[in-house]
Amino acid sequence: MSKFIKKMFALIMIVSLFIFSSIPFVSAAPLLDGSKTVSFTLNCTKPGYEFTVYQVASLDSTSTTPYETKYNPLVSGIDNSILNGDTAALLAALDNVSDSDLEGLDQGTFTTSGTSTTKTVSDVEQGVYYIKATNYPAGVKAVTNSVAALPYYNSGWVYTIPAINLAEKVVDYTPETHKEITNSTKGNVNFTDVSLGDTVEFEIRSTTTGSKAMKLGSYAVYDNMSKGLTLNKDSFNIALLTKEGTKITDLDKSEYTVTVTKEKEGENTEFNVALTKDYLQTDELYEANVYYTSVTYSAVLNKYAVVGKEGNPNDELKLEYSNKHGVTDEVEANTVYVYTYAVMTDKYNEAGKSLAGAKFSLYSTKENAETQQNEIATGTSDEIGKVLYYNSNGEEIRLQSGTYYIVETEAPSGYNLYGKVIEITIDAEYGSTIIDGTYVTNSPENGYASVDVKDTKVVLPKTGRNGNNIFYIVGAAILVSSALVIFLTAKCKSKKTK
Repeated sequence: MSKFIKKMFALIMIVSLFIFSSIPFVSAAPLLDGSKTVSFTLNCTKPGYEFTVYQVASLDSTSTTPYETKYNPLVSGIDNSILNGDTAALLAALDNVSDSDLEGLDQGTFTTSGTSTTKTVSDVEQGVYYIKATNYPAGVKAVTNSVAALPYYNSGWVYTIPAINLAEKVVDYTPETHKEITNSTKGNVNFTDVSLGDTVEFEIRSTTTGSKAMKLGSYAVYDNMSKGLTLNKDSFNIALLTKEGTKITDLDKSEYTVTVTKEKEGENTEFNVALTKDYLQTDELYEANVYYTSVTYSAVLNKYAVVGKEGNPNDELKLEYSNKHGVTDEVEANTVYVYTYAVMTDKYNEAGKSLAGAKFSLYSTKENAETQQNEIATGTSDEIGKVLYYNSNGEEIRLQSGTYYIVETEAPSGYNLYGKVIEITIDAEYGSTIIDGTYVTNSPENGYASVDVKDTKVVLPKTGRNGNNIFYIVGAAILVSSALVIFLTAKCKSKKTK
């Protein structure tokens, strides 16, 4: 063989090797193993959820022409076009399937808690699985359920999938609630300072929860009112507000209930205000612009009010709400305080001895005290000289802090009347934060502002060193004059007789 032919043969071999090396190697596609089971993992770090897994389709392959592998539905209302199509459309269709149509298809539940955050569904048949939130906390606004289709083909058959994070598929919200005094005399919504018979106005403002898709089963605020406050049961009004506090609408009285569970004179009053179940099933509460419910009402300070820094608390106990499954949750609320005070007089003589029987009147202005008109209370000193003040209904007066005026209207027997207007001031100071259960930083001891009033004995006037002798001399002169008149009259009668 010539050198030329040898070179051409070598070249042809090199080119051939190059061509064959450029052709990709094609291996046989792996076949579906129908005997294998599938598995998947569910994760949820949010407690209080229950997820149920349902098999809604099986994976089937035909052994005759036409050869095909497809998911076949196990639930009525779900067809092959949905199963083998868009995932979103499949989820929407499954969310509309009734619970009764899903009976018998469940593969177990996953209930989340602080210690239960992961569940693996393993060794189940090949097919499509629907992971549905079948129970959840009361404040859930939205849930996106999940589907898992196994196995599926992706350059080979895949029999398991990455963990499904269910916590990312829920929108939950814990509402807030807060109580305020809306007509505070001290410019602070957490407390006020008033007198007996004054009206105190309250508002409980709570954020809403639930949604049009996940409506609430109940929604109510609970309150515990001090014995010193008399609830005005006709004062209730419920409204819906925007986030900025603008009123959207007032609710009709048929859309809420006020239930007084405890009411007795001299004791605390307990009540709750609840939206009705029928109202909760309408869309109004869940509209996008609705942010708060507002419950307003009022109470009157009564004779059982506690004076001083302890105050008269009004507790909003809680906001309680539930979902359609009856799962209930609650949010603790706050306390506001109503403060009031009283005045007292100590009556004694110049020797410091207590005097009983002195009468006094109390006035709110100096002008009324000077003219002794429009008294707000009266009092009489007892055996230890103490004077407490009562209104015309016989109730011990309770007073807002400030200045008042006292006049003694009747002195004890044998004593002079104190003839001047007496000024008495109830000084009370408040802080912006509660300390040791009170906002009061300074007030009269035990809640009573006190003033001492001293009377002196009635003393007849005396003249010089002779003391009372002048009275004896005058008396003697009167007696002598009377005797002289009698004598002269008798003598005249005797002369006429002769």
